[in-house]
Amino acid sequence: MAGDAAHVLTPLTAKGFNSSLEDASTLAECLIKGLQGSAAADALMEYESRRLKDVRKMVQSGQSFSRSFGRA
Repeated sequence: MAGDAAHVLTPLTAKGFNSSLEDASTLAECLIKGLQGSAAADALMEYESRRLKDVRKMVQSGQSFSRSFGRA
C-alpha cells in the first residue's frame, strides 16, 4: 500500500495532497534502483523507512487536531 491508502490524513490539516506528492517522489527515487529480484523488496523497504516517520507525525498531528474539536 502506498500514499493515502496506507495513511489516512485528516482533511483538517490540509496535508494529503502534499503528502501524496512526497510519497510518489520518494517511491520513484527508490524504484529507480531496480525492480528485479531482491532489489525490488529493498527499494520498497527503503521507501517505507524514508516516509514512515514523517507520515506518522502527520497522522498523529491530525488526530490530535481532530480530537481538539471534541473538547469543551
